[in-house]
Amino acid sequence: MKTIFIDCSYLADHPELNTGIQRVVRKTVANFKTLAPGEWDIQLVKISNGQFSLLQESDLYPKAELPAAQAGQSLPFKVRLSNYLRGVYQAGREFVSAVCGHHKGVRHFLYAPKNQLGLGMFVHWLLLKPARAAVRLVRRPAAQPSSSDIDRVQRGDVLLLLDSTWYSNIWPSVEAAKAQGASVTAVIYDLIPITHSQFCDDFLAKVFKGWFHDSVAYVDRYIGISQTVQRDLESFMNRELGTQALRDKQFDYFLLGGDIAERTVTATVDMRPELQRAFDGGSCYLIVSTVEPRKNHVFLLDTFENLWRDSAQDVRLIIVGRPGWKVDALLERIRCHPELGRRLYYFSDLDDREVGYSYDNAKALVFPSIVEGFGLPILESLNRGLPVLASDTPVHREVGGEQVGYFSLDDHKSLLRWIETFEAEGIPEALQVEPGFYGMTWLQSSQMLFDKVVRD
Repeated sequence: MKTIFIDCSYLADHPELNTGIQRVVRKTVANFKTLAPGEWDIQLVKISNGQFSLLQESDLYPKAELPAAQAGQSLPFKVRLSNYLRGVYQAGREFVSAVCGHHKGVRHFLYAPKNQLGLGMFVHWLLLKPARAAVRLVRRPAAQPSSSDIDRVQRGDVLLLLDSTWYSNIWPSVEAAKAQGASVTAVIYDLIPITHSQFCDDFLAKVFKGWFHDSVAYVDRYIGISQTVQRDLESFMNRELGTQALRDKQFDYFLLGGDIAERTVTATVDMRPELQRAFDGGSCYLIVSTVEPRKNHVFLLDTFENLWRDSAQDVRLIIVGRPGWKVDALLERIRCHPELGRRLYYFSDLDDREVGYSYDNAKALVFPSIVEGFGLPILESLNRGLPVLASDTPVHREVGGEQVGYFSLDDHKSLLRWIETFEAEGIPEALQVEPGFYGMTWLQSSQMLFDKVVRD
C-alpha cells in the first residue's frame, strides 16, 4: 500500500489558529482519510531539521475543542491550566509590545516563530521542552515517533506539503523522503509576500521567496488553490528561474470548499451574548478575515463612516477576524470609534460555529481585499445563502462568478452605492442566493486535490 504523508508541521505547533490555511489543512486531512481508495494510506507528519514524526488528527485541534468539551463536560484541569497560561502569555506579549510603542524590532522578537530567534524560542527551549521532558519521565510513556519514521517512506509514496512551512527548515526532511523514493507535491496558497510584499512582515517576504528558490531542488508538482494562483506561480518561477530549471516540474490547481459549520449548530443556544447583540436589529454587513493591510479594512471603515455620517439608519459593520500585522493604528481606531458597540462591532476570536452564526444572520458579506489567493469567505458566504459584495479582482471573479456584486477599490462611492441600493430597494435579484445553492464543498475540494496528488 502506498502512502500520502501530509505535512501538518505548523498547525501541530499552533493548533489554536483557525484562519484560511489552517482550515484547508484540517478539512483536507479529514476528507483524505475517507477518500483514499484501498491502495493509499494517509499519514500526518511533522517535518523539520531532518526529522519526520507521525501525528494524530487530534494534534491539529486545541485541546478545548476535543469531544469532551463538545459534549459539555468539564475540561480536565491540565487543559484549563494550559488555556489559562496561554492567555497570560498572549496578553503579556501584547502588554510588552504596547509599553514599547509597538516598536517593529520588539514585535519581531515577541512574535517570531519558535524556530526563529525570539521570545517563542526561549519559552520553548527553557520552559516548555524541559517541562514536557519531566512529564515524560514521570509517566514513562511508550516510545514516541522519532526521526526513524522517515524509514516508513517507500518508493511511490507522496509527501504533500500542505501546511505553511516557510519559516521551518523542512528541506533536509524532504530530501530524506525523496531519497526513499517519494515524490513531493507542494500546495501554493498565494504569492502575496513576493508580489505585494508591502502588505507583509519583512521577514516573511524574505523567507517566503527563499522557500521558493529552495523548493526547486525538491518539489515535483506545484498545485495552486486557484487557477489565478497557478498562472501567477508559473509566470513568477519562469521569470525568476528560467524555463530550463522548471522543465521537469508540473503545475496544476484545485479549488477550496466553502462549507464550514453546519447550519444546525448555529442556533443561539450558548452563543456569546455580545455576538447576539451585534446581529439583533439593523442591517448587518459582515467581513470575515484576518485584520491585515491587504484585506483593506480601512477602505471598508471609511465607506461606512461616510454612510453613517449621512444617515441615521441602523446599518452595522461587523468585523470578524484575529489581528494580524501592521494594523496597530487601525485597531486603535476601532477601539476608540464612537460607533463601537452601536453600529460597529469587532470579534477577534470566533470559532467555526460562531462564524457560521454570523454568516446566517448578516445581510451581506463585504470583502474589499486588495489581493487574494482565493477569497474563501466569498464561497463560504454563498454556501450559507448570504449575498456577497467583493472588490473587483481576477481571483474574486474566478471564485464568485456572476453571483457576486463587484465594486472598484479606486472609489469609495462604488461600494457605497451598492449598500444604499441594498437598503433602499433590497437585494437585487441577480445577487440573491437561491435556496440550496452550493458551490464547491470541502469534500469536492479534497477530491479534486486528491486526484491531482496521485496523478502519475
